[in-house]
Amino acid sequence: MTEVASEMLPNMEPREAGIDRWLRRSMAAPVPSLPPDFDQRLLREVRRSQPLDRYGRILLTGYALASIAVSAVVMRGQGLDWRVISVMILGPLALVAAARWANRATSTRWGMVPR
Repeated sequence: MTEVASEMLPNMEPREAGIDRWLRRSMAAPVPSLPPDFDQRLLREVRRSQPLDRYGRILLTGYALASIAVSAVVMRGQGLDWRVISVMILGPLALVAAARWANRATSTRWGMVPR
């Protein structure tokens, strides 16, 4: 550790000094960026993708159910009441359902084919 760094942080342990040096090096590195045409390429790939088949839907549903169960257990382990847990899990699901319903209603209203 250099003299200047040790003067600035006299009570720092060797491990903390190493982490500090690593953080300073990381902050000095150039910021990564996406290519300029990233948005167009992403949209093209999303439009080209096909809807999920039966196996994909089953897999995604299983993942969602496992995530909900693990989240509920972790929140309960932190001492939250079951009512709070249910609101925190069902609230976003209700918002997704409402957004899909509104999207379908708007699409049908303007003569567009709903997905």
